[in-house]
Amino acid sequence: MSAEPAVLPSLDGRRARRERGRLAVIDAMFELFDDGRFPPSVEAIAERSGVSVSSVFRYFDNLDDLLRESIERHFERIAPLFDIPSVGEGSLDDRVARFVDSRLKLHEAIGGTGRFARVRAVDTPAIAAGLARVRSMWADQVRAQFAPELAPLTPGRADDLVALIDSVASFESWDLLQDTHGRTRAQIRRAWVQGIARLCRGG
Repeated sequence: MSAEPAVLPSLDGRRARRERGRLAVIDAMFELFDDGRFPPSVEAIAERSGVSVSSVFRYFDNLDDLLRESIERHFERIAPLFDIPSVGEGSLDDRVARFVDSRLKLHEAIGGTGRFARVRAVDTPAIAAGLARVRSMWADQVRAQFAPELAPLTPGRADDLVALIDSVASFESWDLLQDTHGRTRAQIRRAWVQGIARLCRGG
């Protein structure tokens, strides 16, 4: 009796396994970022993801390709956190509180990936361009959230206020307050809420 022909894995099955492997590598990158390893070695990535070093380079053209795609995928995953509920609505105190809570939640989710993106933006144009888009979006969000306070101001004064609010609640500010000054989340929130409210009231 002749042996039955071997059943070859379907193309869809191979693609699914490849995608699972790619995602495992990207997840490993996120974990290593959060551990403060900038940049992680290929060997560390392979060990954390459970794939071989050669597999890493089958999934990605090179390490820079992996870094770029990891950061892009990270921002896709946290995209919902960029939104502020009922943007621009409510009293000033309510808008300040929702703005600060939204930024804190976002910065905490970005974590090590945000730090790494800022380090690599210096010599990686694609990452620098991505950060520039995010920062522009954040500035527009400030304008929408605090439109009533900006409306009476001259264009120059309005731009000053947007820049100050955006800087107070920036990722860089959060990182500095947390890591250098040892401030807790509650302390950072209190300082931001008080500071932004005073800026908006012209105090």
